[in-house]
Amino acid sequence: MHDNVAFLRLRRTLLIHRSVQIILCILLVYMALHFQQLFQAKGMLQVFRNSLLATLLLQFALFFPLRRFASKEAQRELAVVEAGADAERHKHLRQQRLIGDTLKGAVFLGFATFIMIAPPATFVLSTAFFCFIVTVVTYLQCFNFSVRRGLADRPSA
Repeated sequence: MHDNVAFLRLRRTLLIHRSVQIILCILLVYMALHFQQLFQAKGMLQVFRNSLLATLLLQFALFFPLRRFASKEAQRELAVVEAGADAERHKHLRQQRLIGDTLKGAVFLGFATFIMIAPPATFVLSTAFFCFIVTVVTYLQCFNFSVRRGLADRPSA
């Protein structure tokens, strides 16, 4: 019974992640067009391009730590789905989930604070915003990939 509930919860989580990714990608495109118009109006289109390039470089640097973190989170979620886990194991997994959620919250607050204090319509603001959105989408993609791979490798009952 617990296996089915945990499995359904995991499936719903994947569906929610997919929906959030779509919304974030739409927001990313909208904000990219918005920043492009702002920088074009100022006559500084090169700053916009540099912002996109800086975002790309930062994502290259963040990809492997993000992938590793998302993979560990996915393994933790898949361990909950296992039928043979005892109460002590569930307590340990819940504690790890709490630590992971705290870390994700800290990253979110760090990005939010940095975006709020950045000067309006500047290289720093656009780069921070783009990095935040792309980091979240990358994390969700890596998490979903790891979970789907884990579910595919899972022996069916």
